[in-house]
Amino acid sequence: MKNLFTAIFSLGTLLLSAQNWVQKNDIPAPGRNHPVMFGIDNKGYYLTGTTSSSNVTKDFYEYDAASDSWTQKTSFPGAARSFAIGHTYQGKGYVGFGLSATQYLNDLWVFDPSTDDWTRLADCPCEGRRHPAMVIKNDKIFVGLGDGPSGNLRDWWEYDIASDSWKQQASLPALGRHHPFQFTTGDYVYSGLGHAGNTIFDDWYRYDPVNEAWTQMADFPGEARVAGTQFHHGHYGYVLSGDGDDHSYMPTGEFWRYDDDTDTWTELDPHPGISRWAPGSFVIDHKVYFTGGQNRQTGALYNDLWVYELGIPANVNELSYRTVEFLPNPFSNELIIRNFKEVNTIKVLDILGKEVLRVQNPTQNLNFSDLSKGIYLFQVEKLNGDIQIEKLIKD
Repeated sequence: MKNLFTAIFSLGTLLLSAQNWVQKNDIPAPGRNHPVMFGIDNKGYYLTGTTSSSNVTKDFYEYDAASDSWTQKTSFPGAARSFAIGHTYQGKGYVGFGLSATQYLNDLWVFDPSTDDWTRLADCPCEGRRHPAMVIKNDKIFVGLGDGPSGNLRDWWEYDIASDSWKQQASLPALGRHHPFQFTTGDYVYSGLGHAGNTIFDDWYRYDPVNEAWTQMADFPGEARVAGTQFHHGHYGYVLSGDGDDHSYMPTGEFWRYDDDTDTWTELDPHPGISRWAPGSFVIDHKVYFTGGQNRQTGALYNDLWVYELGIPANVNELSYRTVEFLPNPFSNELIIRNFKEVNTIKVLDILGKEVLRVQNPTQNLNFSDLSKGIYLFQVEKLNGDIQIEKLIKD
């Protein structure tokens, strides 16, 4: 529902957002809705979705953030599809479910960029579905909700990465729905919003993977919505764009950040233009990249790419997984890293936030003799996807 306040407010926010969202090179592929997107290290990945000719797809593209360039890769080996879902975990991309030209799907695949290969994992012993929720936490993939042959679903399933096996968990304690929003932050998994029939939801729920239990949280404070995109970064979860409470466009591409410590939402700068139905996003190096989806006014499908600087989270040191230590501090040349096996990448930033050094797959002892004296932020990107930042002094 587009009220007068929202219409007036959008005039100002459009001007503001234009300053904070920066356009990058378009994807060299037809525009589409429901693309699957995920980011790994300095690369973003984009695949599947529905084109303007209503064709489901399986083409696959890689984005290099350093050069702002796209490369087409070998197509996804599973069935062409749309309405699928994907996620990044420990340097790999997990993709599955959705709707092919002939059936609702329940398959799961993993992409390893180090070998450039896809591997099919165990199918979910659940009803095939489109528009599901999918999140990954502590070596477990959680999938549920969506809609399938029997209609809107509220079941919830856990996939164990180590054993390649599934088990059913407690269902969402609310009406079944598809096209929900979801992310993981802190110790929990979150999902909600979405729609069933003509009902667009604004309710929000927390799932505890340890106790296998759901808790209803405060309702989403913005316009009830469906079919946007979402991601987590640091200690926050984010909800971006989508259709509003009448299942049509919103005047702005609303952008919200969720703080699980306080169960509160903060509105950020909307993306340029009206909201989009079924876009996608991925995160690279404290930035969210956004593309795809459909303009509900004109019917046009997008293949443009926009980036927004998220910044280093203010409460990043409150992350649940603070297992990495640097000794001594201050240091001269040598640093000892405790629990270095937890680490994928260390980025060394100066006090202005500029990256001056990067270490991939660090060992326990590192030498920084080439680093000038000063104060630095060591940004640790862990194998489980979490980020830790420590301030170190070189004397």
